[in-house]
Amino acid sequence: MIKVTDRFYIDANTNCYVLKEKTIVQDENSKNYGQEVLKDLGYYTSLESCLQGILKTTTREFIAREEENSINDLIKEIKRAEEYLKSLNLKV
Repeated sequence: MIKVTDRFYIDANTNCYVLKEKTIVQDENSKNYGQEVLKDLGYYTSLESCLQGILKTTTREFIAREEENSINDLIKEIKRAEEYLKSLNLKV
């Protein structure tokens, strides 16, 4: 497994790449309540598409925030995320 950020990880099996998110179990009825777990966010056929999955996830979250943002704010957020992914220097 590869740690991309403190939040996102990439795993792989013989068929695909798996984008995972580190999260804390919020369900008080769960035996794992309060524990950190890795949740599968998506399955991808290439490493490049898996990295794009991170960009899509963070973009959707930015749009879904309760605060009002402009399209320019969205563009800045996308560029910031793209720059971070490029800074990883992953050759895909």
